[in-house]
Amino acid sequence: MKKRIVSFAGGFFAALALSLCLTTALAAAGQVSYNFANVSMDGTQKITAGQDITAANGQKIPGSILYTDAAGGKTNYLPIRTISELLGTEIGYDSATKTVLLGKQPAKPTAQPAADENVIDLRTPTTVPENPRRGNVDLIKSQGGTILPDDDPASYAGNDKLFKDKNGELRAEWTVGNKDALQESDKKSMGKSLVDGDYPKNSKGESYGSLLLADYVGYMPDLQYMAAYPPEGRPEGYIREAELHEAGTALRGLSKEECPHWHSIPLYNSEGNVIGEYKVGCEGHYDTEGLTPEEAREVIMRGPTW
Repeated sequence: MKKRIVSFAGGFFAALALSLCLTTALAAAGQVSYNFANVSMDGTQKITAGQDITAANGQKIPGSILYTDAAGGKTNYLPIRTISELLGTEIGYDSATKTVLLGKQPAKPTAQPAADENVIDLRTPTTVPENPRRGNVDLIKSQGGTILPDDDPASYAGNDKLFKDKNGELRAEWTVGNKDALQESDKKSMGKSLVDGDYPKNSKGESYGSLLLADYVGYMPDLQYMAAYPPEGRPEGYIREAELHEAGTALRGLSKEECPHWHSIPLYNSEGNVIGEYKVGCEGHYDTEGLTPEEAREVIMRGPTW
């Protein structure tokens, strides 16, 4: 039987293919254009303006994204995987810490590292931290959050005290209502997309907005904002997390031959009315039977096959 490794791909290849989370954040704060720039490496053109590029899994993605802020400043963004290939740099993804890894990584220590106030250890402590980073408990409770026991080591990630939001997700207390925890682009969009620090509600009582502000608000919105994606002719809109999860689950575990590779879920407006479709890809397929761990890792690094 062929073995497939799927858990690694959920976050990794979405990030390396310039996932829509990135374009969501950009579009919320300014104007976004796709495939605007040529890219040349050592005198040889590698990316052509006006054309998509093909990811390792066969998906067409923008070769570049041009973001123009409100003041007219322009910044080009390129796919991380493409940059790593051009520069000959290894690339990986640590799903536990949501970190893209560029270059060779040091071996993981078997013992706890020395304390350093500039280093945040995301592992669950074996004892309660002496000076944990806390948050606004009253604000967290007002958003439906549940405060976890102070004397339980499982209530911490590194030095951060955690709480359980109203959807059952664990989050760090200190990020709720804390503007310093936001990226600059998210700070700019916050005033347009939040009402008194909370997601706005539609006539049905459903919250809607950017998932990138969930840690600040203290929970995920019912309707999650997705920027328009011209390559697919998709307008901006919102999706539901439950439907996204259900679509991914339906494709998970299927063989390469059985899997349709793509699935669509409804795209909504802020009122929760269907306005189109949001295309969801499978996690890809990896044939690692009979391979050593190093060989299997190389297969995964090359990306999924369809």
